[in-house]
Amino acid sequence: MIITNEVFFKILKSLLPSDSHKYVIGLSGGADSLCLTLLMNEYAKIFSKEIFACIVDHKLRPESSTEIIPIISILKDRKINYKVLTWEHEEITGNIENKARIARYNLLYDCCKELDFKYLMTAHHALDQWETFFMRLSKGSSLKGLSAIKPVSNFKDIKLIRPMLNFSPADIKETLSSRFGISNYVKDPSNESLEFERVRWRKSYNILSETYKLDLENIGRSIKRLQSADKCLNELAENFAREIFNGYYIDIKKFKSLHLELQIRILNFIIDQFLNKKKIISYSLLMCVCEQICKTSFVATNLSGLVLRRDKTKNVKIYKEERFKNIFQGETFQSFV
Repeated sequence: MIITNEVFFKILKSLLPSDSHKYVIGLSGGADSLCLTLLMNEYAKIFSKEIFACIVDHKLRPESSTEIIPIISILKDRKINYKVLTWEHEEITGNIENKARIARYNLLYDCCKELDFKYLMTAHHALDQWETFFMRLSKGSSLKGLSAIKPVSNFKDIKLIRPMLNFSPADIKETLSSRFGISNYVKDPSNESLEFERVRWRKSYNILSETYKLDLENIGRSIKRLQSADKCLNELAENFAREIFNGYYIDIKKFKSLHLELQIRILNFIIDQFLNKKKIISYSLLMCVCEQICKTSFVATNLSGLVLRRDKTKNVKIYKEERFKNIFQGETFQSFV
């Protein structure tokens, strides 16, 4: 399927606020991100928006700097503003894929801040979504994890937008070839290496889709339903948090009356608000702490630099641990009163 302006613009309308005008695009040089960049260029020209392509050179392969030259030519021909971001590093050991991902997002974030752009776009597509779902399913992920890649999420203080999640790699390559006349783009050999779990799942796609009907469409439909359920529970948790958490205290009686799944989300939401930042804490750890504070024998525990302590009223007070005060200096506590 060729991705038309009509189809792509409809997706953007559902994802972008009406007052958004400037977007940074993470461009690896591969088919996916290049197609996103060219589609966004169409959108920018028609609706008077501004885009800025950030090409990330991870310096993990000797040829990485030269293979982006044709991509730069494509951008120059279309008068698309761009910048090459280079990951400066020593020899990488351990989980290279994860370290490269973290470095990439940090570089893109810094570029957004430098340009004063509040929206960052990446080209995650339907097969990325499919792979993410099965990778997390195989590890026993929670509902939040199985919701996989969301089309809109927060990354620090900017919005991360993924408008390509409905499209397959075949759709993207056909669009590049038929609409934009491009067949030359970066082909990263690591995308074929069975060393990486994501690639191993990708290689199993044909068998799983043909034999068990676990294809992009069916799994994509399930993911959207999981995302809807996850969003509903988050909204419920936020409403309960405003009722349960006041003046740095958790009303433990009300907290104990709720389902464990809601307790976990409420606690996570309170921590995020208390620290005035997003804090990634594992589901299993949050569950453990929720079970602890609901016990009559509970006295105190430490979670991510916060102390949770039962007081004389038997409610649970939250405050920052002394040794973490310098880290959080200048942040304001947020109560829901």
